[in-house]
Amino acid sequence: MKDRKILPQNRGPEGKFEEFLEGFKEYEKEYLLEDTQDEFLDAYSRWLKSRLLKDKLAAIRIGMKLESLDTEFSLKQIFPLK
Repeated sequence: MKDRKILPQNRGPEGKFEEFLEGFKEYEKEYLLEDTQDEFLDAYSRWLKSRLLKDKLAAIRIGMKLESLDTEFSLKQIFPLK
């Protein structure tokens, strides 16, 4: 995680738990993003090797999921509409 701590600061028990949950949610988002990036790269690599339609569709499906998680990722740059 970038600048977030998963362990709570010195606050009351409820504050510590809330801070822990916030840190855990941030960690979960980052993990999901990294996992989806890896999944997309694997699917895209498979398509580059095979050039099969089913592999392209799988990469696009995962790419759409990645777009929803990462606003900087653009599937149109990889698979432009013709």
